[in-house]
Amino acid sequence: MLFKLIRATSALVLGLAGCLMAVNVASAQAPSVASPPLAGPPSPEQVQPWGLPPPPPGIGPVSLFADIHDQPQGKFLEGGAFDNDGNFWFVAIGSGWVSYLTPAGKLVPGFNCNPSGDIGPACEPQGTRWHEGKLYVTTRHLGILVYDPATKKVSSLVSTFHNELFKGPNDLDFDAEGNLYFTDQWGTGPGPDAADKAGAVYQYSKDGILRRIISTGSFPNGIAVSPDDGTLAVADYASNRMLYYSFLNGPNPACAQCAKDPSHTTFFFATAGSYNPGNGGPDGIHYDVHGNLWAACGIGGIIEYDPRGFIIGYVPLPNGDSSATNFAFGGENNQYIYMEGAVSGTIYKFKAPYPGLIGPGGVRMSAAH
Repeated sequence: MLFKLIRATSALVLGLAGCLMAVNVASAQAPSVASPPLAGPPSPEQVQPWGLPPPPPGIGPVSLFADIHDQPQGKFLEGGAFDNDGNFWFVAIGSGWVSYLTPAGKLVPGFNCNPSGDIGPACEPQGTRWHEGKLYVTTRHLGILVYDPATKKVSSLVSTFHNELFKGPNDLDFDAEGNLYFTDQWGTGPGPDAADKAGAVYQYSKDGILRRIISTGSFPNGIAVSPDDGTLAVADYASNRMLYYSFLNGPNPACAQCAKDPSHTTFFFATAGSYNPGNGGPDGIHYDVHGNLWAACGIGGIIEYDPRGFIIGYVPLPNGDSSATNFAFGGENNQYIYMEGAVSGTIYKFKAPYPGLIGPGGVRMSAAH
């Protein structure tokens, strides 16, 4: 029996060797055919869901708008908001400057929010939004500041919640009713304590009431209210995903049979979706008028999602800067995206398929269908 098994095994091995030899001989005799090189960016059919997304359809070429890396106002860029005169306002986390670039790309220093003298922590400005003629600025250590360009005065809106300092306010947005929402992450030190790894989202209502409405999320960063005023999108940077919170109340309420909530502080459900490829989460986010969401990401560019949360495409920074922190819609027809390379101190622009939802001066434009 053992002899038969050995003989059968030997025959199988010899048979396989013969097959492999025949394949090798055929391969050696067949003429080699070179694969044609890929020309230009890969088409959507060539890109797998887990690979690099292609450029979004309908965008214009990316061009340099300004390079301010050698100025104090260019030390790690963040924020992004256009005023009524077409000036692009932004911040420099590293130096405390809040400044703007004219439509021609000229740098104009605005104000520095760092405390004077040696007392007090650095301001570290983060996000910017215009609202009713004033510029609202989130800061990592001083809460929410408000700048009045008419008087050049900077004032504090909120700096504590229930007599406790915030962890580190990062970005902000207004809904259609004028309520302010801002994220608060744990990024104030070298890292979160083991017992405190969650961030939060606050609402400062149009009536002047501060509420904590979300207390989950690993690192809430960018924030934006959808064109229909029914969804609050939050960029969860550490988990490299987008969170979508559906308001219980709104023009298109998520739960038509539920009781109304005029405070706009409760949600019918929350969804964790739009997980991104690569090693770098979403930072600043903005909607366009068609409900597409755009997010600056730590992979060095901007990702576009459709209203369902699917990734449409990706626009990289041309200079390889991996820190695309924020951006804003502006320019002609409010249809150009101005994106920031934080480390390189550069701002690039390109034409988007549709206008942005937040127009000059922070005015919300009409949603398109």
